[in-house]
Amino acid sequence: MNMNRGPFQAVIESKEQISPSTYMLTLQKPEGFVEAMPGQFVSIKIGDSTSPLLRRPFSIMDSTPGSLLLLVKDVGPGTSYIVSRKPSQTLDLIGPLGETYFDIPSGEDAVFVAGGTGLAPLVFTARKWAKDHRIGISHFLYGASTERELLTGICREDFTYVHVATLDGSEGFEGDVVKMFNVLREKGALPERYLFSCGPAGMVKKLMEGGTENFKSHQTSLETVMACGVGACRGCVVPLKSSGAPVYRAVCSEGTVFEADDIDWENWRE
Repeated sequence: MNMNRGPFQAVIESKEQISPSTYMLTLQKPEGFVEAMPGQFVSIKIGDSTSPLLRRPFSIMDSTPGSLLLLVKDVGPGTSYIVSRKPSQTLDLIGPLGETYFDIPSGEDAVFVAGGTGLAPLVFTARKWAKDHRIGISHFLYGASTERELLTGICREDFTYVHVATLDGSEGFEGDVVKMFNVLREKGALPERYLFSCGPAGMVKKLMEGGTENFKSHQTSLETVMACGVGACRGCVVPLKSSGAPVYRAVCSEGTVFEADDIDWENWRE
């Protein structure tokens, strides 16, 4: 392991429950932790035993000179361990991991589309570019199952416009975030310049099927199961389009950000 990637012991500064299943963790940035870029992540060890054996990956939602911000959704034993930790306790992590980042739009307008905790890297991106005055008008489209699971309260000030969708219609557009994207696009309500997405593979695939060809660029930060986090096990590979033999790239070490058009969505099995 490269020394500047850890492992590190990161002290938990605060923990806030922001939905019935999701927590926002602020960690003290460990000494030696290098500056993170939007799209990078950390991988956290689950306790001191061998069960669960594998670390868990989490996108970085923000990085300041002294802290790291993570979103953790409690979905099983691994994440339950993390959210059970209290302020002043530590988490064993490696990072920042991932070698590709979103292209900077250089002052142009941008559309961001996310589902669930896919919100995290897009918020990091918008915050960093806003500080550097590198983004124009920004539209953030976000979907959740119900109003109680919406996480947009933590990032409304980071985007010019925030559009929300809930499957049960309890807030905003009734339906999923891709359907809302298609409705807004057909109305001409979205600038078709830069498009950035993060969410389950099925969401991003549906996004492309709905019509993204008029955008200047569509880059996506992929979510998938990652075992080692450094590309050694090749357990998180994604197929890229190729005229010859299949080409595979590890999401953890050769991503997480890819050109959406380069991915062979039909043959990708998570």
